Amino acid sequence: MRKLGGLLLLLPLLLALNLLLTKGPPVLWTEPIQAGPETLQEVYTKAHPAVLGVEGPEGTRGTGFFYAPGLVLTAYHVVAEGGPFTLLLANRTRAQARLLGFAEPLDLAVLATEATPPAPPLPLETERRPQAGEAVLHIGNGRGQFIAPRYGRVTRLEANPSAFLPQGLVETSLPLAPGDSGGPVLDARGKVLGVAVAIGQTEAGFRSYFTPLFGRGEVLLALERGERRYWPYLGLRGPRALTPELARELGLPPGGVLVGEVVPGGAAHRAGLRGLEAGGVPDVILEVNGVPVNSFEDLLREVRRHQVGDRIALTVRRGGQVFQVEAVLAPFPGR
Repeated sequence: MRKLGGLLLLLPLLLALNLLLTKGPPVLWTEPIQAGPETLQEVYTKAHPAVLGVEGPEGTRGTGFFYAPGLVLTAYHVVAEGGPFTLLLANRTRAQARLLGFAEPLDLAVLATEATPPAPPLPLETERRPQAGEAVLHIGNGRGQFIAPRYGRVTRLEANPSAFLPQGLVETSLPLAPGDSGGPVLDARGKVLGVAVAIGQTEAGFRSYFTPLFGRGEVLLALERGERRYWPYLGLRGPRALTPELARELGLPPGGVLVGEVVPGGAAHRAGLRGLEAGGVPDVILEVNGVPVNSFEDLLREVRRHQVGDRIALTVRRGGQVFQVEAVLAPFPGR
């Protein structure tokens, strides 16, 4: 796997990324801001009125688009912190929306609104896989530019750039930015191939990623019915690899993942794990279902092989004692 540095969800609220955005009222481009294939420029002209901005109590959160009357598709992390949500439509009117359903492992969410879209909803491509090398268009609100076009190409399929992100993403050269999350990625026929979710720097250069919609028609129907699917969590804050340096500092053998803060009510708390905040010797997770873990990413990857409600076996070291505990995975406490 190619190394990915500085990978970010496209939500401008994370890590104060709103500082990258231009302040002031949104500006609607009337001409492409980046030269793209003529066919895709025509797609943008036709499609952009169905795209919108998603706003929360604190301001702009990301992008969404109508894919059916009264239904808006966006990225889950755009709406994860709760509503109420306001939609800024292409005709500059605002409308209220409510969250219907979401799939956190895919970073997809569906909103419902009584607003009438200024243009026909965008058709979804759920029956054709994206193709490596094909030209694509994204429409979004990055860089403070309202429903602006970005052009690029698909560079890789089935990309898994980070354990923190959905797996099986599509990698592209689209020059996206915070605020573009949830925007549609369209093909030359004007169909939505997927939803933008992340950006990052790879060894090959800057790349952006979208969740593909291929084969996910039933998933979207479930979200419309109100299904809400979370990632499984242990309920830890600040777990760290127990490096030799950290091990010397704490007087512990190196290896494994040091339990940071155990969040009350979470799976780790119910399993009886102890973190640094409890005082005394903190627990160190050595294995998940027999698979060694030596970094937070290792731990996250093994946990996310499962679903909420699954039971997993954790091999734990507490001081000089090594033992196993069973944890029942759950959404992050408070969700």
